[in-house]
Amino acid sequence: MRITRILSGLILLAGLPCLYADGEPIGPQQNATQAAQPAARPEGQGGTSSPVTDAAESSPQSALRAALEEARDDAPANRQQSADEEAIRLADLAFVAAYERGDAQAAAACFAPDAEFVDEQGNVIEGRAAIEECLTEFFAAHPDCTLEMNIDSIRFISSGVAVEDGSTTVTHTEGAPAIASRYTTIHVKTDGKWYTASVRDHAPKGRPEHRVQLQQLEWLLGDWVDEGDDSLVNFSCQSIENGNFLLRQFTIQVAGRDVMSGTQRIGWDPLTGKIRAWIFDSEGAYGEGNWHRDGENWVLKTTGVLADGQTASSTSIYTLVNEHTMTWQSVDYEVAGVQQPDSEVFTIVRQAPAPEAVTAAATD
Repeated sequence: MRITRILSGLILLAGLPCLYADGEPIGPQQNATQAAQPAARPEGQGGTSSPVTDAAESSPQSALRAALEEARDDAPANRQQSADEEAIRLADLAFVAAYERGDAQAAAACFAPDAEFVDEQGNVIEGRAAIEECLTEFFAAHPDCTLEMNIDSIRFISSGVAVEDGSTTVTHTEGAPAIASRYTTIHVKTDGKWYTASVRDHAPKGRPEHRVQLQQLEWLLGDWVDEGDDSLVNFSCQSIENGNFLLRQFTIQVAGRDVMSGTQRIGWDPLTGKIRAWIFDSEGAYGEGNWHRDGENWVLKTTGVLADGQTASSTSIYTLVNEHTMTWQSVDYEVAGVQQPDSEVFTIVRQAPAPEAVTAAATD
């Protein structure tokens, strides 16, 4: 049963898992010239105007005095906002420094205890502790990551709340393409210190989202293996075309002999707003499907045509157990409209890197 399901279901339908101006208008009977003319003083309402009074009303000194008084009244508030803005900018610098050190605890300390982070895909991380855990996993996977932050504006909603807009550029590994994004951050002031209460990332206007969307599958890159009593299935996954696609290749061995191989290309479809997969095997079968996330699982629904011309469809469920282990199961599997039994749950593990060869010079 294991070999039958691997050959008929896994190959055609296998997918990739992933666990993310003020003024009144001129009326129709009043043209611009008329609107600019001073209104005539009605007769019988206060007599004629006084040259002295008119001069006082229009005196430049009076206008200057009023402006100075207004500025003097606003000066303390302006000075406070300037100090608060500087504090927020320093907090941003502290976050960037912690990020580039890979210090998840220091980076998370910039957030309020009940803060939230929402990424471009809409995934929400709530609470400082969860943010620290997420950053810890990210830094472990990308020890050479870098972050550049550019602040566009900081505006104060109240004395203790500020909204910041800007952009970031992240590089996961040296030589990898940089990823640009925009963000909106809400800062709150607590006990005299500014903390990040909310961050929401969003794609820059007009930027293709292919590479960003496929980051959800990035952890799968590398070599994986599913080893049974009578079969061995090897998988490899790599990022291609400047990160716009993932290419997965697989081979199946039975009794030490290759019996089938194939490829799967995964990409972002901007028309439907979904992650799609296209599968081809060495026997001539082909299929396509769509990925979606369901809680802790990733689900791939596919339809295709087997090598003998029969139609097939399946739902594949992937669950990430840990960084090095995942499970896969095929359910709702049909061939030519006939329901097939669900598969067992297969365990797929990441292959350890091959040991480096010891050179003669190194042993001397």
